[in-house]
Amino acid sequence: MGENIKSLVKAAHYVYSSGLVSGSAGNISMRLSKDKIAITPKGVPLSLVTEENVAIVGMDGRRLLGGEPSSELYLHLEIYKIREDIKSIAHTHSPYATAFAFSDKRLKRVEGLNGMNDIDEVAYYKPGSLELARECAKKIKKGKILILKNHGVLCCGSNLREAVQLAEFIEESAKIQFLAHILNKS
Repeated sequence: MGENIKSLVKAAHYVYSSGLVSGSAGNISMRLSKDKIAITPKGVPLSLVTEENVAIVGMDGRRLLGGEPSSELYLHLEIYKIREDIKSIAHTHSPYATAFAFSDKRLKRVEGLNGMNDIDEVAYYKPGSLELARECAKKIKKGKILILKNHGVLCCGSNLREAVQLAEFIEESAKIQFLAHILNKS
């Protein structure tokens, strides 16, 4: 379990330093076994996540070890319950992708950015709510990326690297689409 937690801490620091989140906004988790996950702690900037404050949580939502789990814990748990192939989730608030989440524009797949085939949207629900968690679980049945209206982005992967890489790809795609829109208007 130690190496998994170290990987999660590194991913949290990377996501923060890459500008995909700021402060304590956003969270990352990984499946440790069939009955437990590791998730970044509530209220802690991802740049300050440590092995000691990462929360180890049972699939029933009970904290087993570490800090208090992210307020989006149920979002992660509901997805893990229905998708055994998903081993990691990155929930980000990256600027360009989140701008699309707040707009009426639909984010399109950009050629050359792999793994972005099924981008779906979820209507606005209060962050941290069970309603948001359940709606995301319904929508993520086949894809790996969700745009959460007026909120942010959710990327799921078969491993930690894939989840984080999809978060990078979705941000890059949003940036390209945003810039193309500006150029087309001039």
